[in-house]
Amino acid sequence: MLSFIAGQFKEIIKDWRDFPLRTGVLWLKRYRIERFIGMGSYGQTYACTDIVLGKRVLLKRNLPSKNLLSKELLERESKILKQLKHPQIPQWIRYEKHGRHEALIMELIEGANLEQAMEQGRTYSVQEALRILQELLRPLQYLHQLGFVHCDVRIPNAVDNGQRLYLIDYGLSCRIGEQLPESLRMSLKEPQLQSQMKETASKSGNWLYAKQRMRRPETASDLYGLGHFFLFMMYAGYEYDEGQAERSWQEELELPLAVQQFVSRLLQCSGTSNVTAEQCSQELRELLEVLELENDQMPHSARRISIKTWLLVR
Repeated sequence: MLSFIAGQFKEIIKDWRDFPLRTGVLWLKRYRIERFIGMGSYGQTYACTDIVLGKRVLLKRNLPSKNLLSKELLERESKILKQLKHPQIPQWIRYEKHGRHEALIMELIEGANLEQAMEQGRTYSVQEALRILQELLRPLQYLHQLGFVHCDVRIPNAVDNGQRLYLIDYGLSCRIGEQLPESLRMSLKEPQLQSQMKETASKSGNWLYAKQRMRRPETASDLYGLGHFFLFMMYAGYEYDEGQAERSWQEELELPLAVQQFVSRLLQCSGTSNVTAEQCSQELRELLEVLELENDQMPHSARRISIKTWLLVR
């Protein structure tokens, strides 16, 4: 009984320490908290106004209850982000330390991530989803050329601000071939995944394996992540029939054969693969050109149905 009470008390203290900063608070006498964006396993993010620079920024603060681990991850992310200069990657601004608290200050990207868009009912055609992959391949190609791997290419980490698509969250990024310290690897735990992501991943294999696969310090991991990324977008508009037997994603989604082959290659990428982000980008351009050409050749009466449907009935 006493151990139970002690455990509950510790949870209360943890929740109190991790309670988000209030709107209007001036953190470090410089950053006015405008909006709490969210809290992950190891950090909190806020939209703020930097009263010194006179502009809105994103403040990513370490989670007090995960003190040392949270700081280590945040500092790693800061060091990597500081080296990156790309229009689709948030710009590093500064790293702040204040007592037990540390924070990474970066460019604030206004807009919804793709996970939020899907939760609000957004669906994607095959061509729309492929164009999104095409956009994400640009920052990935840049990262790989600099010798980095993102290691977390997922739908919550793609933000659309209405003008371009950003690839965010470099907390798990590393150098190609770099192994995280054993203490850090042992401490990292994945957040609970949403049911849709679990269902989608099961179509192409075990999701636990998929997460581990995306964390390998090799460029193929990001391409593998893109394959799952595409499937999540496709399943956003998929309707399951009650009592339906489990089938593969190839059977359920009924994609054009060339698209199936492209996605399969992404999912089969391994460390021994010679496929690069640049090659994938080139193949994707050619694939989109073919799909657009076939779309232009649709009968006028069929223009309103998807290319997927048209390819199946022609």
